[in-house]
Amino acid sequence: MSTPTTAPSSGLAPAAVERFTAVAEVVTDTAVLTERGRDFWGVGGVAELMLRPHSRDEIAEIMRIATEFNVAMVPRGGASNCSGGMMADGGRVLLDLSGLNRILEVDVKRRRARVEPGVVNSDLQDHLAPYWLCFSPDPVSAHLATVGGNLIENAGGPHALKYGVTYNHILAADVVLPDGTTVSLSADDTGPDLLGVIIGSEGTLGIVTEVTVALRPIAPVTHSLMGAFATAREAADTIAAVIATGVVPAAVEWLDRDGINGLQQFYDTGYPLDADSIVLIDVDGTAEEVARDQSIVERVLREHATEVRVAEDETDRAALWYGRLHAPDSVVQSGKGFFIGDVTVPRDRIPEMQAAIQATAERHRDGLLFIAVCGHAGDGDLHPTTFYDKDNPLAASALEAANDEIIEAALRLGGTITGEHGVGTEKIPFMTKRFSPVEIAAQRAIKQVFDPAGLLNPGVMLPERSPGEPPVDGFAAAVRDALAGTTRPAAPLTSGADTTISASFGNLSLTVGADATLDAISGYLDANGITCAAIPGSGGDRTIGELVATATGEERLAVRHALLGADVTVVDGQTPARFGGQTMKDVAGYDTKRLYLGGHGAFGALRTLTFKIDVRT
Repeated sequence: MSTPTTAPSSGLAPAAVERFTAVAEVVTDTAVLTERGRDFWGVGGVAELMLRPHSRDEIAEIMRIATEFNVAMVPRGGASNCSGGMMADGGRVLLDLSGLNRILEVDVKRRRARVEPGVVNSDLQDHLAPYWLCFSPDPVSAHLATVGGNLIENAGGPHALKYGVTYNHILAADVVLPDGTTVSLSADDTGPDLLGVIIGSEGTLGIVTEVTVALRPIAPVTHSLMGAFATAREAADTIAAVIATGVVPAAVEWLDRDGINGLQQFYDTGYPLDADSIVLIDVDGTAEEVARDQSIVERVLREHATEVRVAEDETDRAALWYGRLHAPDSVVQSGKGFFIGDVTVPRDRIPEMQAAIQATAERHRDGLLFIAVCGHAGDGDLHPTTFYDKDNPLAASALEAANDEIIEAALRLGGTITGEHGVGTEKIPFMTKRFSPVEIAAQRAIKQVFDPAGLLNPGVMLPERSPGEPPVDGFAAAVRDALAGTTRPAAPLTSGADTTISASFGNLSLTVGADATLDAISGYLDANGITCAAIPGSGGDRTIGELVATATGEERLAVRHALLGADVTVVDGQTPARFGGQTMKDVAGYDTKRLYLGGHGAFGALRTLTFKIDVRT
């Protein structure tokens, strides 16, 4: 599960080094290169040299030089990555963006801020606190992770259930492309959602130099509750019952029996050791809203849980959350070998996923100590953390086999291979299990259009080309035109004449045929007491496929935030493909469905679409 560290190979042309030196600070100290070349997981390598730019213009010139001399560039932010996503190596240059760390503007009235990519998430939160505002993404690594890193990984965090992932809070970004040109992308651009493609692209398409983020008011009151359960199914059913009331908790976190008892070896979690699963829930808002929501959540918990705890002041809340939030630190401080996994399943499949992980741990008990399952239950995003003795000769093979089995189980349950950590290098072998050859080919086309020479973060995300990948020249041409701002000829918007409408109430997702009319969908929503932000109140005979493929203005923004997945055709041969799905979090590969939003059929036709829904209160 690890990649060996390699030493520099002195592969850079002296002329390139000389040009780089004239533009930005150059670091060649081996100790610094070694330290800066590793991520939180400890994976990485030693670059030839490191550059520390301090402006967009410096980055643009660096990329022009890199293109001229064919030099691979590895961008680095806070290096909190857990998927081997920053692969420095001999002959490559590490591009340290920590020097671009200015908060350029805070617009309190419009609730937005302009920041450089090297601003650390927690520093931004501290800066915003006096205004009673915050940037919603709150990964556990916020004290290390940068805003730029949040963007290229599409980071989530405990409170993504109510407030969304990073994608939902990025309004615009300036991006330097590998040839040194700069593009400014916005959430309300017309045409394909190129900003959405850059988000979650793991530093492989361009260098983000400035970000405009949406801010939200800090909730004046937050209370926390804990429920302990005899079975995982009872815990999952209780979460569904809470959400079915119309209450949207700020956070719903999960820990399983093996995780609680395993972590108890390293520190006192404070959680009941006889519970099969525990669930932590935050409710926030005004005092009146919290009083209402807390009473509803507590009532549901007491109907099903073996134990319920309520924390209303900050001291009690910190104690209740300590066991969950302290888990990453305990992993490092334990002295044991560890691997932090990341899979996502539809939230109603969490019990099956937990059972599969526990069965895997049992099968490999000769090489592993235990696997702790914790994660964001409201999103179905689980982090199975595997512990092992470093001197156990069976550990390496057991760890690899266990990880394979866990990911296979997630895919069987309709999930995906990564919900927030990204593919990096660690999950590349699973990309061909998650995606079909044409889906991989479409993503490869995106990379080749943005980065023709493959200079940015090489070896990350995409697998080697397989003989089964079909040519997708038409798809690539559509990406190229979108990046150039060129309008392509009209093309069919939908395919298959599918008008079916169905909802998964346990997962709170809606799947509709692209030829279903907006009036038919609205009628279904009304009849079932649910809402979907993407569906206008009245739409007549216009189809949902037409809405998505041509969306502009407020309709476009509503679709952006609600769209989970799309079954489409790829324009070359109209081959069926699927991008996204029913999972609330999915950062496997490029977010290719975003090209079909406002794409006017240029990339292919829409067949079915999946959206988030809410229970009507």
